Amino acid sequence: MARGDRSGKHADRVVGDRVAGESVQGGGRLKRAQAGGGAVATVSPAKSPARRPARQRPSRSTALLVDEAALGASAVNSRAPVSPSVPTASSIASIEIRSSTTLYRARAPKRRQAIRHLPEHPVVRSAPPAWMLEECQVAAARATDQAEILQLLGALPHPPTKAEFHAVVDHPEHDAANRLVARLAGRIVGHVEVHPRTVLVGGVPLRGAVVDRVVVLPECRGAGHGQRLVRAAEARLAAVRASIAFARTRVPASFQELGWSVLGRDRVTPGRPAEILARLLDSPQRDGEVVTMRQWRHVELPAILRIYGQNSGRFVGPVERGEAYSRWLVSRSGFDSLLVALVGQDRYDLHETTARIVGYCIQSGNRVLELLADPEFPGVEREILARVCAEAIENDRQEILFESAATDPLHAAVAGGYASVGSGESTATAGERMIVARIQDPQVVLEALVPGMGARLASAGVTDPVELGLECPAAEGHPGFRGSIVVADGHATLHAGRIGRSYLKISADELARLLLGQCDPLEAVARGSMVPSTQAAVRFASWLFPRLPLWCPMWDDVPA
Repeated sequence: MARGDRSGKHADRVVGDRVAGESVQGGGRLKRAQAGGGAVATVSPAKSPARRPARQRPSRSTALLVDEAALGASAVNSRAPVSPSVPTASSIASIEIRSSTTLYRARAPKRRQAIRHLPEHPVVRSAPPAWMLEECQVAAARATDQAEILQLLGALPHPPTKAEFHAVVDHPEHDAANRLVARLAGRIVGHVEVHPRTVLVGGVPLRGAVVDRVVVLPECRGAGHGQRLVRAAEARLAAVRASIAFARTRVPASFQELGWSVLGRDRVTPGRPAEILARLLDSPQRDGEVVTMRQWRHVELPAILRIYGQNSGRFVGPVERGEAYSRWLVSRSGFDSLLVALVGQDRYDLHETTARIVGYCIQSGNRVLELLADPEFPGVEREILARVCAEAIENDRQEILFESAATDPLHAAVAGGYASVGSGESTATAGERMIVARIQDPQVVLEALVPGMGARLASAGVTDPVELGLECPAAEGHPGFRGSIVVADGHATLHAGRIGRSYLKISADELARLLLGQCDPLEAVARGSMVPSTQAAVRFASWLFPRLPLWCPMWDDVPA
């Protein structure tokens, strides 16, 4: 017998038996009756209220509605007599034929708790040990502290090497008392260094210093140890007779709380050597003598210092480099390459009689630390930068970092025109160190700056007498100042104790920015940190203290 005939007879027998012999509860509803081909027939009464069917899987066959005539025909063809309790054709509205799958009612999903294989330990905020909160003792480092200091300085982003640590001893102005450490319970928890230097402010040399490598153990931070170290460094500044101090920091707010002024930030611009070289070659080229480039010779150090002196006078922050100090910079090996540009026939010459050095570039890895050229040869710095990019491509360096003053036009050449010259902001996230400064004695600084103010006003065409008073109240850690500057007949003098008719009431923070050429009097008046007595006082301040570009060369502070 064929398979289809067997299934058909079996379906007829099952349907007939179910219809003839079974009673349906709730008004005659038949369930799970198999039809031909393995189907289930569900019969629903017409008058009784429909019950909500149970949820079931999606049917693999299309539902078929059968009318009353079809139902009547199937009822007549059934073998067994119809029971009185079974609904008749006239009382049934429709029949839905489905596949013979098992009907089931889906359970509501229950949210199970996550299985934790490890025990959960709640975070308990405990106070630091009592010995960490005690007041530290700051004193000069001892010779036996070198190993512990090196381990502490390893937490810095750019820690010094052991060779550089010992190279400080060879500094021309080295003093063991300039390295200070903070001790708690016999353990070194903080460190700071003071480097005495002669700093240039608009070409005027001032006795100053650099406060460097202020570091505190991470577990001891927040207890005021860093501020105690800075206070001890300020006391050391007075001992070395430094009238001005500079520092680089990533937490300028901590220095500002101690009376330091925020001047600006290091300008670092990244760029790809191939793209920079393409832009430099597409730009107009320099007209003049051909420039040749090579690595420097030690006998050419005076020529490099000459170019440095020609450029550093227009900035605020550079160090005045003498012969002994420059020799020490070279000996500490804080650079990888020193490229020089020459005009003329290149020969081994001690006095530049046949070839003249017109520019140089100092590099450390992919960092361009210093790139300067002779002002008499404009455009040479772009050729030096092109040579630097060509060598970077040869050495398979994918990026260079150009570090210079914010007003340097080469930043735009490195960044492709996207860097705004003069904004003072860094385009690299790795160079977010701020430059802060502190003026120990404003009167000493003014006495050094005042002699050049007469010539500055004369060059600006100001012939009338000018008198500007400054009144800065004394604060904690700041002596304050009260006096006036008088310029007449091209000569400027400082008079302490009197302020005159046109004067400025100024805060200690704004006074430092004004003396260092980083203050705009109009903006300071708008902020409220400067209160003028007359409108002429604001005008006189802009004449006597013009804005100057900030630049603290990295070669002096880069780790060796």
